[in-house]
Amino acid sequence: MKYLVQPNENLETLAARFGVRMQDLLAANPVLPNNQIYQGMIIEIPGYDQPSLPSEGYIPYVIQPGDTLYEISRRFNLDYNRIVSQNPQIVNPNVIWPGQIIYLIYLGY
Repeated sequence: MKYLVQPNENLETLAARFGVRMQDLLAANPVLPNNQIYQGMIIEIPGYDQPSLPSEGYIPYVIQPGDTLYEISRRFNLDYNRIVSQNPQIVNPNVIWPGQIIYLIYLGY
């Protein structure tokens, strides 16, 4: 899963949040400068499936503080259940966090 690093996050806090081992996190991101991350960097979190995406018609969306999937579905006039089904990396639709990247798919809607 792609993840947008938020302020004051480090590899240790992300490993704990996502329940991954540090060595797996580092292996999934071999180009980290001095094994450091910074705000705004997009890193790979191993062990989370990315949705299969069409070549066009999808828009990546970065979860913002206060977002819920229901609110996002209303804002973009998309079906809530479709957002959930198109993003299998979301284990629990009630638990999303700032920096998480989801995909809003418009083609074929």
